[in-house]
Amino acid sequence: MHTLSFGTQCKNIFKYACKNPVLSALVTILAVGCVAAPQIDDTNLLQTYIEAGPLLDIVESRGGLHCRIFHPRAWLEPSDEPARRQQHPLVIWGNGTYTSPASYRNLLQHWASHGMIVVAAMTPNAGRGVEMRDCLNYMLDQQDNTDSPFYQRVNADRIGVAGHSQGGGGAIMLGRDSRINTVVAIQPYVLGERHNPQAASNQTGPLLLLSGQEDFTASADTNQRPVFDSANVPVFWANLRGATHLAPMSTGGSYRGPMTGWLRWKLLDDTGAARLFVGADCVLCQDERWLINVR
Repeated sequence: MHTLSFGTQCKNIFKYACKNPVLSALVTILAVGCVAAPQIDDTNLLQTYIEAGPLLDIVESRGGLHCRIFHPRAWLEPSDEPARRQQHPLVIWGNGTYTSPASYRNLLQHWASHGMIVVAAMTPNAGRGVEMRDCLNYMLDQQDNTDSPFYQRVNADRIGVAGHSQGGGGAIMLGRDSRINTVVAIQPYVLGERHNPQAASNQTGPLLLLSGQEDFTASADTNQRPVFDSANVPVFWANLRGATHLAPMSTGGSYRGPMTGWLRWKLLDDTGAARLFVGADCVLCQDERWLINVR
């Protein structure tokens, strides 16, 4: 359910005060509070998540045979104080059909720069979510492995899963796992035999569902609409005008800022990022490039 912003509430107060002599006496006092309310620069807010985060020199490491891990290079250097290491949330990634993490490397490095350990499954068919789950299990094992550069760096209580196309469907499949806090499903393809159509109704955390208006490979009506309608959790569904199925690849395109903001909100308690999604006057709700549905 949408909530009114502070500014909208003020406007409503003034409207009714003009019609009610009893309330009109309070207008002057209320006006002071409304004018003093802080104004949020929505344009700069979104740009915050489009730009790189504070962690620098992000590299890619092998995680066993089938996972690729994006993290700061400094973590590979020996440390004498492992007990003081900061723990970071995990984001498990699923590729689109017949692609690899290299097809999304810039985006995955970007998320890592914002304080998340990003782990991509090396599979061209991520629709079942099985390989993504294997990478999740691998990283949780590394958390307890004293010989691993990821020892005591993993926050096992903050885990997100994300994916594009078939990988988006795989993200929804893995979203049934009780360890998952949130899912980002980018143009998920859910019509294939690898996908269980009941998966959306068994999620364990809120869902960011992303579509492209010009996506004819995993069209919104046939692939994302059923997910939105059957999900058992809160869903923010954003359909980008003019976007094709390839728009999210490499850098994440126009999806980059909203996805990064969502992950920071849900996994790092970034309350500023919530402004992108919360309320009838949310940043994306006011952006004409996006068609928004919330439930």
